[in-house]
Amino acid sequence: MKELDTPSLSHTKSDLPAEERRQDQLLAAVLFTFFVSGAATQPLGSFIPFLRESYCLSYEMSGMLLSCQSVGNLIAVMLVGILPLWIGRRKAVLITAVWMMAAHLIFASGLGFVPLLAAAFLMTGIARGGNSNFSNTMVSTLPGEKATRGYNLLHGSFAVGALLSPPLLVALSNRWPVFGWRVMAGLMALACLAQLVVYLRMPLPAEPRREGVRGVDWSFLTVKQFWLGNAMLLFYVSAEYAITGWLVTYFQDTGALEAGWSQLMGSLFWLVMFIGRMVGAAITGKVSRNKLLIVDGVGFFACFLLMLSSRSTSFIVLGLAGAGLFMATIYPTAFAFGSDCIRGNDMGCSVMILTGTAGGIIAPALVGQTAERAGIQSGMYVVAVVAALLLVSILLSTFSQLRSERPASS
Repeated sequence: MKELDTPSLSHTKSDLPAEERRQDQLLAAVLFTFFVSGAATQPLGSFIPFLRESYCLSYEMSGMLLSCQSVGNLIAVMLVGILPLWIGRRKAVLITAVWMMAAHLIFASGLGFVPLLAAAFLMTGIARGGNSNFSNTMVSTLPGEKATRGYNLLHGSFAVGALLSPPLLVALSNRWPVFGWRVMAGLMALACLAQLVVYLRMPLPAEPRREGVRGVDWSFLTVKQFWLGNAMLLFYVSAEYAITGWLVTYFQDTGALEAGWSQLMGSLFWLVMFIGRMVGAAITGKVSRNKLLIVDGVGFFACFLLMLSSRSTSFIVLGLAGAGLFMATIYPTAFAFGSDCIRGNDMGCSVMILTGTAGGIIAPALVGQTAERAGIQSGMYVVAVVAALLLVSILLSTFSQLRSERPASS
C-alpha cells in the first residue's frame, strides 16, 4: 500500500480535505482495533475466579498469571519500538496482535496446565502491548488538539470493549455454568481475527526511513516533561492493572457483593471510564491539562479509599464509580503531557508505555502475594498506596510545568 505523507505547508486547499479524510480513516481504524483490545483483555480479570475454581489456583498463582500478562506487555513494548524501523509498522503490529487470538483459543480449549495458562496470559500481554504502542503512535501523528482528543476517544473505545465483556461473560456463564467462560474466550478469538483484518487494510501515515536503531531520534530522553509524564503513567498503570485484575475476586472473597454483582462491577468500572473519557474528549482545549490531572488524582484517591473502607453496597458502588470516573482521563492526559516531545516517534511512545508496563508487572503480583499472607483486603490496600503515589507524581508534574511556564509569561 502506498503510504501518504503528512500535510505540509506546500499543500493546497484542495489537498487538505483528502488529508483530513485520511486522518479520520486512520483514527476510526485504531478506535476499532483498540475496542477489540479492550474487549479481549478485560475478561482476564473476570476469568480469574473461573480459573481458580476449575484448576484450584492459589491467590499467589493467580497474581503471577496476571503479572505474566504485564511481562508480555513489557516484551512487546520493547520490540515494537524497534521492529517498525526494520519491517514497518503494519508488519510489526500484526506480529504482536496475532497472539491475542492464540491466547483465547488456549482458554477456550479448557486446558488447565499452569505453564500453558501462563503462556496464554503472556501472549495477551504481548498483543496488548503491541496494540497499545501502535495505536498511541498513530494518534500522536495527528495534529494539535486533534491528537489530544484522539487519545481520549482511543482509550474511550478501549473502555467500551472492556465494559461490554463482563455482561456477556455473565450471560454465557449463566447459560452454561461449567464452560460458558470458554465460549466467551472463543468469541474473543473471533473478534481478534476481525482486528487483524483491519490492521491489514487500514491507511497508515508516512514512516521514518527504515534505518534500524540508527534512525531513532533519542532527543526526548533529555526532556524533563517526558519523564514526568512517565512517572504518572507508572503509577496509573500499576493501579489500573491491579484493580481490573483483582476487583472481581476482592468483592467475591470478602463477601462485600454477591458473585453476579461482583462480575458486573467490572462493567460499571469501564462504563464510567468510558463516560469520563468522552467528557475528556469534549473538554479538550477548554480545561487546562494541569487542573484536570490534579482533580483526577485527588478524586481517584478519595473514591478508592471510600470503596475499600465501606461495608454498605451503595457506598462501595459509589466509590468504585467515582474511582473509575476520575481515573478515566488520567492515562490519556498524562500520555499527552509526556508525548508533546515525541510526536510520531515509535521509540518514544514505546518507552512511555514500557514505563507504565513495569508498574503493571509489579502491582498485580504484589497484591496477590499480600493477599496470600494477610488476606485480599490487605492486598487491595496496596493499590491505595499506589493511588497515593500517583497523586504525588501528578502534583510534582503539574507544579513543575507551571514553574517552567511562569518566566515565559512574565
